Amino acid sequence: MKINSLFNVFAFILIITFVSCQNLVVKKEDRTLENDKLIAQANVGSKETNVSTINELISYDIAFTELNKIVQSSEYAEKFSGQKSYTVFAPLNGAFKKLPKETKDKLMSSENKDDMTSIMNYHIIPGTINEQDIIKAINEGGGSVKLRTLGGTKLIASRKRGKIYLIDKNGNSGRLMTTDIEATNGMIHTLETVMMPRK
Repeated sequence: MKINSLFNVFAFILIITFVSCQNLVVKKEDRTLENDKLIAQANVGSKETNVSTINELISYDIAFTELNKIVQSSEYAEKFSGQKSYTVFAPLNGAFKKLPKETKDKLMSSENKDDMTSIMNYHIIPGTINEQDIIKAINEGGGSVKLRTLGGTKLIASRKRGKIYLIDKNGNSGRLMTTDIEATNGMIHTLETVMMPRK
């Protein structure tokens, strides 16, 4: 009788343990699925294997909602989906919120295509450049380096307290937040400020 009781208790403990482990696995999987939409905010770097294009990363990451509106309504959706590689300094949603309303409206308007193109090009560098490449260039440049953008305009990159900052022609600076988000056709570094070329 005692043996049967012990067996029943042991079986009960095994069942409880199994159910608890299953719950832990489900919860872990749920967290992973949630973070799939938060690459720019979850500090996921190039160590993660990524099979998405730049366009796909921007389109499904909720940190790029504002940037995605511009990309999808322009030639950049096709550009960021192709084989050619680019490095994109991608302004986060908060960067667009810091813009004056008039500037933001112009940027989002299809009627101001030239302005939008010049601003977008100011955030793109041909080829793939990771964080270490930028740091090396800054060190070799004596503390700063000029980066030639897709539009031909230059950004200045420098370091302060271990962080990389970009400075536009107007003297506005923006810090790189999450770096080395790797795509199949380039690299994304998130940026806290929208860079504005001088007119």
